[in-house]
Amino acid sequence: MSKVNSILKKSHRLNAILLAGVFSLSLLSGCSYLDPYKAPLTQGNIMTAESVSLLQEGLTQSQVRELLGPPMGQDTFNPKHWEYLYYTTAANSQTKNLAKHLVLKFDNDNLLSSWTSSDEKVQLKQDNSWLGLGWF
Repeated sequence: MSKVNSILKKSHRLNAILLAGVFSLSLLSGCSYLDPYKAPLTQGNIMTAESVSLLQEGLTQSQVRELLGPPMGQDTFNPKHWEYLYYTTAANSQTKNLAKHLVLKFDNDNLLSSWTSSDEKVQLKQDNSWLGLGWF
C-alpha cells in the first residue's frame, strides 16, 4: 500500500508543478494581448488657424509674442528670425500626428516682414516587436 501512496503523491506533485507552470505561462502570455495606455504627446506652441491668419506685415515683436506666445526657436545670432513648432499625437482625427512649423522674419525696425507656415502629417514608426526590443 505504501508503494501506491508514494506513486499517488508523486503524481499529485507532478500535476501541481505542471498546473503551476501552465498557469504561469498563461499569465505571461495574457499580457501580450493588452495594449498599454499611451498618453498623447503635445509639444510646442498651439497655433490656431485664427491666430496665424491674424499675422500681418508690420506687427511688432511684442504683438506677435502676444498673439502666438514666445517662440520655440530664437536664434541668438539672428534675433530677427523666430520659429514656432507644434506637434501632437492626440486622438483627435484632425490633429493626430500633426506637426506645424511657422517661421517669422522681422526687419531692422523689429517689425514682421515675412512668414512661412507648413502643416505636415507625421508617420510614427510602429514597434510591434516583443517588449519593444526588436527580437521577435
